[in-house]
Parts: sequence; C-alpha cells; structure tokens
Amino acid sequence: MVNVTIPKTEYKKILKLQKELYSQISALRKFVVEAIKEELNPSIIKRLEKRSRFLDSGKGKCFNSISSFRSYLRSL
Repeated sequence: MVNVTIPKTEYKKILKLQKELYSQISALRKFVVEAIKEELNPSIIKRLEKRSRFLDSGKGKCFNSISSFRSYLRSL
C-alpha cells in the first residue's frame, strides 16, 4: 500500500469540498423525490427505497456488460 502525503490545508479543502458535495447530493435527491413522487405509485417507491438501502449498507451489484446494466435499470 502506498501512502501519499498532502499538506494539511489541502486535506482540509478536500474535506470541505466533500461535505459540500454530500449536501448538494442530498438536496438534489430530495428535490428529485419530491418532483417525481406524484408520478410513481407506492410499490415502485418501496422497491427503489429497498435498493437504496442495500446500496447504503454496502451491498452492491456487479454487471458483466453494459447491456446487463441497462436491462437492470429498465427493470427498476
């Protein structure tokens, strides 16, 4: 494993940027949910929330090809 040394100020900038990005993603997620909530029926919302919980807990999904990834997205 290789260690990389960066200045403390650079590290603080990276942490600040990371916090800003997380907050922006969170705000975007809330906006999207509110915007499409009327168009989705409850069963679809429940299915998407379940997949989101799996991803948040670290359970991922692997794909062998782009076509399998596309078919997975269409099945959502």
